[in-house]
Amino acid sequence: MKKIHLSLNSIKSVWFLAIGIVSFALTHMSYSVDFFAWFSVVPFLIYLSVTKGWKTRLYFVLALIVAWSLVVLKIVTPPIPYAMIFLFSVPISLFHLPAYLIWDKYKKNKWSIFLFPVILTIMEWIQYTFTPFASWGVMAYSQSHSINVMQFTSIFGMAGLSFLIYWVNVSIAKIITIGKTTLLSFYLPILSLLLIIIFGSLRIDIGKSKGVKTMTVAAVGTNSEVSGLPLPTKESNGKVISDLLKKTEKAADFGAELIVWNEASFFTLADDETTTINLIKTIAKKKNISIVASYVMPISEKPFQYENKFVFINKNGETEYSYLKHQPVPGEPAIKGTKPFKTVRVSESEIGGAICYDYDFPYIAQEFGNLKTDIVAVPSSDWRGIDPLHTRMSAFRAIEQGHSIVRSTRFGLSAAITPYGEMISQMSSFDKNNKVMTANLPVHRIITVYSIIGDIFIYLCFTFVIFFFLNVSLKK
Repeated sequence: MKKIHLSLNSIKSVWFLAIGIVSFALTHMSYSVDFFAWFSVVPFLIYLSVTKGWKTRLYFVLALIVAWSLVVLKIVTPPIPYAMIFLFSVPISLFHLPAYLIWDKYKKNKWSIFLFPVILTIMEWIQYTFTPFASWGVMAYSQSHSINVMQFTSIFGMAGLSFLIYWVNVSIAKIITIGKTTLLSFYLPILSLLLIIIFGSLRIDIGKSKGVKTMTVAAVGTNSEVSGLPLPTKESNGKVISDLLKKTEKAADFGAELIVWNEASFFTLADDETTTINLIKTIAKKKNISIVASYVMPISEKPFQYENKFVFINKNGETEYSYLKHQPVPGEPAIKGTKPFKTVRVSESEIGGAICYDYDFPYIAQEFGNLKTDIVAVPSSDWRGIDPLHTRMSAFRAIEQGHSIVRSTRFGLSAAITPYGEMISQMSSFDKNNKVMTANLPVHRIITVYSIIGDIFIYLCFTFVIFFFLNVSLKK
């Protein structure tokens, strides 16, 4: 152990909260800096270490809510209301709070250095597995620009990467407050981080060292901006559909075998659905292509409800299946889909599909991993505040399960994503372009450790918590 002399007595404790709020806000969501994640919560942990009493804990809770509110504020742009800030920031803050308070109570225990990252990792997992808030705010996403570090999710999923980041944070806080380095607070986390960077770099380089067979895919965008009431006129909607069909033919002429439309590419009434689908079938058969046509079909106006769906049409002009969005965004008046996930054979690839917010839930990507899916079509619709962050989040699903993704996005970034999370083709709907993006994606998936073992790391975290508190109770 090496002693480090750092004096915290001359610094007012409120400064730790202020610095923590700023560093935290610079870590998450849009306009973030990957590097900040590795020490973003250190000021908060130091504050808890140098203060006592219920008032200071109340100030900490308020600071945590402020920090998350600033984070959510960065993604709130029209048409999203400002009320969304607290609807997301308060619940997420409360999900994270137990990790800080429990660590605070047991911080003098030798193994508390693992207690903080373990509990936070568990709380994140509970959030994106069992709540409608999905994986927004998960610490692993802070590394969305660091492709080498992202590769670690192919082993333990986001839980493993979040754990490492939190472990480094609590280690830095320990070194500063205690004034010495130890095996658990310095050497092991640093070694783990170096090994993960080396692993990620080698994984990509080795994976790219030999050629693979590819399929030409395309994302086709819409000119429709309708998102609710009032519904578009039949004439304006007809023009949108006609434009989509022309772009689809153009993508087919570029050699695309699989063409994915944006989420809510058009609206159609129930009486017109069959006629519209038949038009799409005609193009699919004519051009010998498979089309994932995503649209919205209103069911009622009072209350306003609709089906947010896609139909998968094969090259013979036949409907393979229809899919309803399984995870509507909180507040979205969409009928929740419940049918099992499935794939369709296109040439040599098994193709699956989900809609936008669905792919913020790792368990849904796991379903496609279990189905040995090669490529997943993800029709999407974003807004300026989450662009291009939301598309980068999808890259984590690709790495976790080893499949490619075609994310066709309205009001955001469309991308073709490889099993290594590389965006080999991109197209922003905010740029002036023809709204047709093509790319060549691998025909076959790659097998990942995470696709085999699933959330075993989470189970290990639960096991650690049980043994930690058993050990604490035995010592009393």
